[in-house]
Amino acid sequence: MDVCISHQTALSYMLRVPNLRKPGVRQSRASAVPRSVPGADVVRELHAALEGCLPEGHDRLDVLVSTEAGRHNTKSVRAHLCTMDLPPGSFIPTDAWGVEFHVCSPELVFLQMAGEVELDHLIYVGFALCSSFRLDSWEPGGCVKREGFDTPLTTVDRIRAYLERLPEGTKNRAVALRALKHVRPRARSPREAGIAMVIGLPPLLGGHKLGETSMNQEIRVYDGVDTRGEPRWLTRIPDILVVARDRAGRERRVGVDFDAKSTHEGPVRGYRDVDRRNLMAPDPTFTHITLGSAQVDNYVAFCREVDRIRRALGQRQKPRLAGSPDSERNRRLVAGVRSRQFELWNRVLGAERLVL
Repeated sequence: MDVCISHQTALSYMLRVPNLRKPGVRQSRASAVPRSVPGADVVRELHAALEGCLPEGHDRLDVLVSTEAGRHNTKSVRAHLCTMDLPPGSFIPTDAWGVEFHVCSPELVFLQMAGEVELDHLIYVGFALCSSFRLDSWEPGGCVKREGFDTPLTTVDRIRAYLERLPEGTKNRAVALRALKHVRPRARSPREAGIAMVIGLPPLLGGHKLGETSMNQEIRVYDGVDTRGEPRWLTRIPDILVVARDRAGRERRVGVDFDAKSTHEGPVRGYRDVDRRNLMAPDPTFTHITLGSAQVDNYVAFCREVDRIRRALGQRQKPRLAGSPDSERNRRLVAGVRSRQFELWNRVLGAERLVL
């Protein structure tokens, strides 16, 4: 291969184009990383070809090289050294506007990003790589659903299998595996991913840890009785399903939907989502909560909704305190948790939202 894009460039590119892996096409066994960065003419040509599929301000291309001598950065290129033997399928051959190049696989990119970003950011990257959305700045909500041959880029199981094939001492492997435990597949928008992270991550990482979360999972919803008096059930798919046991040991479920108008493909889909909410509401075993942009964008309003979810699940407030809540130790503990929770919200849902 002549050039291989990696790290943030590969991540941003893959999240904005249809899945580069085609069904029925054997994975590439290419493993020879270029010895040095491409020449200036190649970089200009490649940057022009990729420009429409990279976020604004992404002026330097991340590329892999296999030798220290060939590793040098320029104002247009950021070179990353890769000398290890990687499993088959680590690189995907492709082209854009007639320019041929290789892209690091989603699984390898997840490992690479483990050395570039903080843990919560890496988890967010994992949600995006395993999601059902493709970023598109021209669409309402900034994304579209991957459908047909445009399948999710990868899965949690596929990333884990890739990481476990690498030698145990591989740099950043342990960090990637730690982050992967918190990744949930099938998010349909970056906002859904952010909400799921805030609800489900432990307080140490800035979350509220209200229960086990899953994304867009089918559930059976009670819909009354039919003409013969038999229970009638419907299948529905909440954006986020949270499951927890209350203090009496009973399982409780909360379905959280994010405002359809901002992410779910226009008015027709919006009507369907309203209908879905109305059908889920009567189920006595299931609490349904809808979050709109007004609740998600305002931290105080968002915290109120999170507390509603907590109460519906029968969960105690976190963090658990020993002794007087007014003690100096407990005040510091609560302040630290609240600070981390605000920071996570701000990075995945607020004003300082992470750019994928």
